[in-house]
Amino acid sequence: MKKINRYSRCRTWSMALLLSVLAVGCGGGGGGRDPILGVGGVASTLTPPPGAIIPGAVCSAAAGPTIPAVTTSDPTSGNQFVPTSTNGVAGGGKVVNATFSLAMNPSTINGTTFQLAPTGGAVLPASVSYNAATKAATLTTSSALLANTSYTAVISGTVTSSPGTPLGCSYAWSFKTVSTPTTGLAPVNLGSAAPFAIAATAGVTNTLTPPNTRINGNAVLNPNATCNAVTVDNTGGFGLCGGAAPTINGIVVTPSYPDTTTANAVQADLRAAFLSITPPAGPPAAGSLGGGTPIAAPTGMGAVTGSALVFGQNLFYPGVYNSGTSIMVGNDLTLDAQGNPNAVFVFQSASTVGSAAGAASPGTHTRILLINGAKASNVWWQAGTSATLGTSSEWQGNILASASVTMNTGATSCGRLLAGAFTAGAFVFDSNVVSVPGNVNAPATCQ
Repeated sequence: MKKINRYSRCRTWSMALLLSVLAVGCGGGGGGRDPILGVGGVASTLTPPPGAIIPGAVCSAAAGPTIPAVTTSDPTSGNQFVPTSTNGVAGGGKVVNATFSLAMNPSTINGTTFQLAPTGGAVLPASVSYNAATKAATLTTSSALLANTSYTAVISGTVTSSPGTPLGCSYAWSFKTVSTPTTGLAPVNLGSAAPFAIAATAGVTNTLTPPNTRINGNAVLNPNATCNAVTVDNTGGFGLCGGAAPTINGIVVTPSYPDTTTANAVQADLRAAFLSITPPAGPPAAGSLGGGTPIAAPTGMGAVTGSALVFGQNLFYPGVYNSGTSIMVGNDLTLDAQGNPNAVFVFQSASTVGSAAGAASPGTHTRILLINGAKASNVWWQAGTSATLGTSSEWQGNILASASVTMNTGATSCGRLLAGAFTAGAFVFDSNVVSVPGNVNAPATCQ
């Protein structure tokens, strides 16, 4: 009988233990914590460890030549202009990279030690890998990030170098995605205005300073078809132009050439294209492209040649960017298509678009640099008023200006410069080159 009682008590205790384990494992007890997913059966909230520092910062807890550190990250900490996805990643996912100072132990770099989440939110599903050649860890999300959202990345201090030395500190950094998702931005439709390198509604002025201005593409002058205040002839050229006609590899369309309808049709398509990249609030009128990421005022863009690339300053990814004032490009500005040759960039200015004056080559002057597949044909600048390119500037992209366009001495543009898109606008030249990207007479690099 004693054996039976002892067996019964043992079985009762065992059942109680089993039930308690099942209760915890199924979310019962422990505040409803799932051992895999966390509280309430959802992914755990990502919280930066105490004392975590941003990549590149000095770890005061432990530092030295044998102690690994995270030196850089992409996106960088504090970046407010991060694309929501990375081109070529399955499912539209986003890649986040962290580079270490030393060779690391790959087995310690995984989905537990390198994580990403909306700031204050749940950890995102992602794969994590390590490249020994570059000493970089890569986190790739399974889908695109949300637009206009802050995210936090964390690398645990338990990650170790190849010899087994742990990081001196944990690392945590935050960034914010652009307001408009950067995938799927449609090309701008110029309609019948596509072959035109320049447009003006209030005439053209050309200063005959060698070398003479060259236009690679058509020109439309409507309704004021004058060049240096001289009426353009009806043969498809600029005519006498006061003895200073620009060289054009194309035709000049006027209210009466080649017929009485073409110029108006081109002008109508130009206006439609202009409004298609204008914000809903304008100016100068309500457009249809909203959601642009604000560019912080003052809206000077670019940095001295050789400067580190900083998102939102001298580096921009595909997307829509909006300035409530003006846009002025100075020194070097880099546009990175991230390997997507169809990537579209749109810059909206409530006022003017322009570039700073510089010295002729090999001197320092404003340059727009296109990398990783970026093309001038896919870059668009919307000017709520006028546009002015400074002396010797090397411009890239198409400018659609509500009013006038001025090219100062020696400025060049791989991109259409279309004045008078909404109101009266003149065009001023002075020893310039302007090309429709891909035009047979354009420089080979102008695409």
